[in-house]
Amino acid sequence: MNQRLAPWRNAFPRRTRPLLMTALVVGDPFLEATRNYMNALVEGGADLLELVLPFSDPAFHGAVMRRANERALNEKVGWEGLYKIIADFRLGEAEIPVIVTTYYNRLLAAGVSDCIEGLAAAGADGLMVMDLPYEEAATLKGLLEERDLALIQAVAPTTTVTRFRHIAKEAEGIFVWTGHCGTEVSFDPARFDEQMRKLRQFSEIPLVASMNIESGEDARKIARSAHGVLVGSSLAWLVEGGGPDVEERLRTFVADLRINLDAVQED
Repeated sequence: MNQRLAPWRNAFPRRTRPLLMTALVVGDPFLEATRNYMNALVEGGADLLELVLPFSDPAFHGAVMRRANERALNEKVGWEGLYKIIADFRLGEAEIPVIVTTYYNRLLAAGVSDCIEGLAAAGADGLMVMDLPYEEAATLKGLLEERDLALIQAVAPTTTVTRFRHIAKEAEGIFVWTGHCGTEVSFDPARFDEQMRKLRQFSEIPLVASMNIESGEDARKIARSAHGVLVGSSLAWLVEGGGPDVEERLRTFVADLRINLDAVQED
């Protein structure tokens, strides 16, 4: 059994602070850089790492992340490169959960079973497939469970309470609140808090919210209602800016997010 996954499944309901999930597009701008950036995010205080396998039509991601996907595709990044990055990261004895995000065509093209075997062998903890509806995920979920990998579910502002209750029955690890439905993210604190309260009553699994977070204060506002935040586009924007100090800027930005999230308990 994957011994790292048991703590990952059990720890979140007993969380002691708001969760900080950080996302990188694998291979942006090249594979070795992604590996170094992962370390910087951990050093900054991330609780979870999301690795996005680049896709030609990432419809569920915003403009900044789409550009990151394009840059990574120019590097011809595929599953083997992804496995290597995760395996190398694990050689450093990093215990932080690693979630891989992809689109279903990439799984089909490479072979679903082969991909799952590769993820398990490399040391991944979970998989999120952005364009796979919950109703069609049973087969994939079963294959992942055989290799002790979690299927991470995404929910949107349009997800009804009834639908969420069905998803919550078999959910694992975390929920990712996407924050938008193909439009720009808008934040109404009162409405967001109401949505979070309605969903949280049906599951102890944490909800981390992706809400176009650009600062520590943004993260702090979101974490007052959600169990944590998912930050991706701001990190991709820092990578896009380039320069010799990208790792340090990533580390500093994440450290500021961490400080503000930890302060939520004092608000």
